[in-house]
Order: sequence, then structure tokens, then C-alpha cells
Amino acid sequence: MVSSVELPDVVVTNASIHHLDDAVTAWKSLVFDQNKHDNRLSLSNLSDTQQRHFLRSIILDRRLIVALNSESNLVGIATIAIDNNMLDNTNSVWNISDVWVDTEYRRRGIGEKLVMECENQAKSRGATEIRLQVYASNGAASMMYGRLGYHTLSRTMSKKFD
Repeated sequence: MVSSVELPDVVVTNASIHHLDDAVTAWKSLVFDQNKHDNRLSLSNLSDTQQRHFLRSIILDRRLIVALNSESNLVGIATIAIDNNMLDNTNSVWNISDVWVDTEYRRRGIGEKLVMECENQAKSRGATEIRLQVYASNGAASMMYGRLGYHTLSRTMSKKFD
């Protein structure tokens, strides 16, 4: 069962293979945005073919969620996946990642709708808990996740060497 959430001008649902080209473009924008928070992230780390293969596989696994405007243009993406912790084989914990909304569509509730659809999809596949990671420097995303009921479970700490 594929569920969808409608905004006045946006539908949030599972991606289909015909979204692949637009998903690649959106994912490149996501990586560019995330590079502002973590400079290790770069599109040069994967070839165009590798990027397409990665996105194609998550579309076929029904793990790519998309937001489409009234003209059916892709304006947001998010992904879900089972948390593969080797000490827990229940598959009850899932992760949300790669939440991105086109700059022209931000602050309109689309990110929240993407996250809520990810939650619905994970629940329908047996999740009893869902997790995500957000960069501490990404205040807007942290605030959105807080409004949606997410709280800090762990903290990643970093130390750079000179």
C-alpha cells in the first residue's frame, strides 16, 4: 500500500523509476547542501553512473520518498532504511536520511511531510522506532525534527588534528 500526503501544491509518495533523472539532480543538490556542514561530502567521490545506480536501487527497493509539485516536478526527497545493527536482528529500527527540499519550496511544510511519510512507510514495514542524524550546524532541520517529536539519543563528537 502506497500512502501519500497532499499539500495544496505538493504530493509526497514513493518514487518510481521515471523519477530517476530528477532524483539524481535532487541528490546532487542535497550533497552540495550537506557539504556546508561536512566538507568530506563531495560529488566527485562517486561517478555519475554510481550515483544513478545507488538511486535506482533505492527507488526499486521503495525507499526513496519524493515530493512532487502540481506539475509533477520533483521538489523534495528523503530515504528510509533498516538500521543494520549487528547486535539487533529485529529490523524494528529504521533510519531516515537524505531529507532535502528545493530552496524555492522550503519553509512550506514539505520537509515535515517527507519525514512523516518516511515514518508511515517504516511503520508499515515493521518499524517500532525511527531514527535520523542531523548536523549540529543545521539549525533549521534540528528545529523541524524537534517539532516532529525527535529528541537527542546520542551525540557524535569530533576532534580535528592540525
